[in-house]
Amino acid sequence: MASLAAPITHANQVLASLGSDLHVHLLPGIDDGARTVADGLTLLEKHYQSGIRSIVATPHVRADFFLNTQASIRAAWELIYPEAQRQWPDLRLTYAAEYFADDYLMSLIEQEELLPLFDRYLLVETSMNRESPYLSEIIRTLLDKGWKPVLAHPERYRPWHKRPDRYAELHEMNVIFQVNLLSLAGVYGPAEKAMAEKLIHLGWVGAVGSDLHHPNQYHYIQKAVQNPFFQMLNDVPLLNHALLHTTRNE
Repeated sequence: MASLAAPITHANQVLASLGSDLHVHLLPGIDDGARTVADGLTLLEKHYQSGIRSIVATPHVRADFFLNTQASIRAAWELIYPEAQRQWPDLRLTYAAEYFADDYLMSLIEQEELLPLFDRYLLVETSMNRESPYLSEIIRTLLDKGWKPVLAHPERYRPWHKRPDRYAELHEMNVIFQVNLLSLAGVYGPAEKAMAEKLIHLGWVGAVGSDLHHPNQYHYIQKAVQNPFFQMLNDVPLLNHALLHTTRNE
């Protein structure tokens, strides 16, 4: 077996069972992800070699750090899209956002200025270190307005690890849980890895994202796909598979 640091090759399309990535930070210079167009293209190349054929770039949107807008996100996408199309014409690259649950998101909801993954699926995150006073209200508002919330990396919200009722509550509200491949590789720690595996075991995971920020993280993908819980996802109707059949155009 190749070492974990071995480069992904065309013969080793380890992500072909997913076919798509709907959470990745590859738009250049717009958040804490890819710094340059070259970094973003490197991530695209590695994903393509791994069997990914549809990607939604999801830069952060939050009031305190990354006050991105539809215009700023599209501008960053336009920096990388032409070269991506030239190099990989059968790779579909669109853009959305990863929205932090804060007052700014509430204002965007009211103004209908949101970028969904596709259809009405919206990627949302919350604080990893403390309970957010906004999350439940935001989720209910999104649902009332016909959005379909996709909760980014629920396994990383440490305050919930001792409160399984929070996961059950959101699952009962039809919130879609999106786990990170990096969590399955143990990148964030054993507690996050164990929670990701538990959510998969419960059958509560409806989407998978790499959440890659930099090319030097890619060797963890090989470790993630060797996790038996990743193999369990092959039998789950994930949003990743639905994304492959959408017809959204930018």
